[in-house]
Amino acid sequence: MAEQNTRGAAAITGGAGGLGAEIATRLARQGFSLTLLDLHDEGLRRVEEQLGAAVSETAVLSIALDLTDEDGVAAAFDRIDERFGRLDALVNTAGGSGTDQIRSLDELSADVWRHVVDDNLTSAFLCCKHAVPIMKRAGYGRIVNFSSAVANGKTEPSGAVGTRLPYAASKAAINGLTKQLAKDLGGTGITVNSLSPGLVLPKERRVRDSFEALPAEAQAAARAAIPAGRTGTGAEVAAAVAYLVSEEAGFTTGSVMSVDGAEV
Repeated sequence: MAEQNTRGAAAITGGAGGLGAEIATRLARQGFSLTLLDLHDEGLRRVEEQLGAAVSETAVLSIALDLTDEDGVAAAFDRIDERFGRLDALVNTAGGSGTDQIRSLDELSADVWRHVVDDNLTSAFLCCKHAVPIMKRAGYGRIVNFSSAVANGKTEPSGAVGTRLPYAASKAAINGLTKQLAKDLGGTGITVNSLSPGLVLPKERRVRDSFEALPAEAQAAARAAIPAGRTGTGAEVAAAVAYLVSEEAGFTTGSVMSVDGAEV
């Protein structure tokens, strides 16, 4: 028998990551049943334990898979449908910027390009493709794709990552995917939006350690580029997601919402 929560069921890709975990906690506290999708099984188990400690009544399904493999993605959404009988929200946080050892265009191979584009763009496309039929059946759904301030030409602290070319290109493409899919799904009850975070430091130590390992000047310059005067938090990103997956956001579709402190 399908399990039901008051607010419905949500799937979060990249659910083992820092932002994914904070979004999962926020949605669980609002009454959503959750499916966490990520390549890293150990990380999924850790987040599932954290959720259990925070929200004991939440139903959680964890699925470890390669989100760029269509057969695996199709099977995962079949499991979601079987377990919950519905899918009210899909939040695509999965992705990454690739290796930090690449410093220039001539060092960027086609293999690295494809890997980063697949991680960010193809994974979101495949998850949308297999989520939409479940949502259409109910005449309701909320899709939130994750873009980045980098897609809009905004900068990040020097030395934080390697080349941003495939990352920026794939995140800009996420915005195009979002806008076109919102048009394609107009009138179905399904909304599609992008969330574009700037320099955000979630609770996860790995992300914070990466930023704090930068020279003090680079950290200061990064903060100085943010008119709000500080970095963002995972909780602030999760709050934006909570709005976009809410019933009240039914007329918000095809948009790109920035959570970046007016980052320049």
